[in-house]
Amino acid sequence: MKTFVKYFLWSFLCVFTIIACDSLENNDDESLKKGKHICKMLFQGTVNGYEGTTVRDAGTKGESTWSDGDMVYIAFHNGDAIVSGTAEYSTSDGWMVSYDGDLANGASQRCEVRFFVNTTFANENLVTLNSNTEIYEDSEGTFNYSDGYITVNATLVPKVGRIRFTGNANDQIHINGITNYSTFSPAGNRFSTTTAMIPLTVNASGSTPYVYGYFTYEDRKLGVVGSDFAYTRNCSATVLQTGDSGYMKIPSKTSHNNWKTGLFIPVNGVDFKMLPVAGYSGGFFLLAETETTNAQYYAVYSTGANNQYPKTSINYADCNSFATKLNYLTGLKFYIPSRDEWLFAATGGLLSQGYTYSGSNTPGDVAWYAGNSQNSANEVKKLSPNELGFYDMSGNVAEYTTPPSGNTNVYVYGGHYNQSVACIKPSYYEIRDTRESYFGLRLALKCE
Repeated sequence: MKTFVKYFLWSFLCVFTIIACDSLENNDDESLKKGKHICKMLFQGTVNGYEGTTVRDAGTKGESTWSDGDMVYIAFHNGDAIVSGTAEYSTSDGWMVSYDGDLANGASQRCEVRFFVNTTFANENLVTLNSNTEIYEDSEGTFNYSDGYITVNATLVPKVGRIRFTGNANDQIHINGITNYSTFSPAGNRFSTTTAMIPLTVNASGSTPYVYGYFTYEDRKLGVVGSDFAYTRNCSATVLQTGDSGYMKIPSKTSHNNWKTGLFIPVNGVDFKMLPVAGYSGGFFLLAETETTNAQYYAVYSTGANNQYPKTSINYADCNSFATKLNYLTGLKFYIPSRDEWLFAATGGLLSQGYTYSGSNTPGDVAWYAGNSQNSANEVKKLSPNELGFYDMSGNVAEYTTPPSGNTNVYVYGGHYNQSVACIKPSYYEIRDTRESYFGLRLALKCE
């Protein structure tokens, strides 16, 4: 009888233990299928912010500054494998961590810990970030695992630098040249990035929100585009360092020391210089200072000539493919301008003086045509620009434009090097789509 009771109690305890562990580590059928485990976690460490601030702290006497719902993402290094985990904090229960896989018992094992502030979306599968997201991490944290209990030791610090811009309340600008992290995949333990332009608005206190990221270009180019201006500067090594926090005054037409006119976008060592076109009825846009050169065209494809002659012998489809490739490389929105955009810029926009040709009443001042071209295209920027700073919008090579809505014809504007003065007025066009030595392209850019 004693043996039977002893066996019964032993069996009951085994069943109870299995049920209790299952209720803690696999609290539903779906978790069981995925191999997820849930257990208590002690998080020892801090989140150190910018300018000496402390973002979160476990506290020395239990006075934690963590808030209900705060989440940290942990990549547990388990031999050659990485086990992804998500831990959530509550003031009543502390930290509970959910991880997908198995952990080996042991002390001082490596882990990576990340914490995000101002995310667009966040759950255990995906974190969607934006230019205002603060990212804190420790890629050399440690954890101890013992019988279903985890202790994590980590000191999290900023992953990137941050910068804000000062100006007049309600000023709106776009920033180019800063790369942001756009998503984080907990399962893959990896980030994705974007180099798209960043829209910012100056608030009532006179500054924009902080932008978090790092310089896109090796020469630390930073571009600022307003409603009627575009400027670029090469920033010093002290700007936007990892963990650095700073500010910069928005340049203006009356005050832009250290800023160059135009938006400079480097691609494989070659700059695309874009100038603003304000006042157009269809909205603000930028247009290339010159016709697309061989240097620019082949920089996008990483091969070919490196000179300042216009790229020719391309058709409309070639132009679209080029813009698509350029957008892929830069994260921006280059496109073939519409004929109305092209005409507005060619005739001087809001600064128009009503010239016969683009920038002058004297064709030889601004245009390569049959009277001065020696029957071939010439290097860009050898003659004078028009009122907005655009070169060769009359003559040199005729430029493709996007057909009007509902029209399938392809228009080329501005005339070319082998035509008479009558054909190099901005309004002159041909309906053509062939690869000729006198057809080229000038790109436009939208701030989006």
